[in-house]
Amino acid sequence: MKYENAKDILPASLLEEVQKYAEGKAIYIPTRSKTKGWGEASGYREKLNKRNAAISSRYAAGAGIMELAEEFFLSPESVKKIVYGKKISLPEYSPSVYSAEQYSNGGLGEEWVRIYLQSVGVKKPEGSDYFLSELVKIPLRLIEDDASEVSEEEPDIYADVPLVIVFEAHRFRSLCGGHYLTLLRREKKNAYKAFVFVKNEEYGYYLNNFGKQFQR
Repeated sequence: MKYENAKDILPASLLEEVQKYAEGKAIYIPTRSKTKGWGEASGYREKLNKRNAAISSRYAAGAGIMELAEEFFLSPESVKKIVYGKKISLPEYSPSVYSAEQYSNGGLGEEWVRIYLQSVGVKKPEGSDYFLSELVKIPLRLIEDDASEVSEEEPDIYADVPLVIVFEAHRFRSLCGGHYLTLLRREKKNAYKAFVFVKNEEYGYYLNNFGKQFQR
């Protein structure tokens, strides 16, 4: 997510007040107008509710977890949360780990990812070709591609936004969040929260070699 330097947009007097509470920190300032709930404007919320109802119905009729995961292009863990989980009142979307965890815990991690990628102008991989994991903690050493350049003066803005990773050809690469990845490595972080898109034909390999070991 692109950020702006507060000194460029706030009056000096207001900046001084903000610095008393959050000097050197990256903060999210919500809009004054009340926004619609997640997925309401696009109709995506209704679509997901219908999809989850269909998954629950198919499971009740005898369909297996793996069968449903393959049919609806979700990880088995996400399907389990949908069929076993309780109704969760999701908070308003925000580009944060907390918000992502709430969506993921509700079996709706793909909705958080969809909104986030749309907000930063990154195209989501084709749903029919990839599974999407729930939110996991991935060791940064596994991400092979080079992260983007950032200057030493930039603040640690990574601290509250998950990475979005793609696993294909038996390797992990950053789809979104390379800027944060650079800062994480600069701070010598070993692991961080991420959603992982996994190529369908490689899901078994991913699950056996990585998925079962990743923390949630």
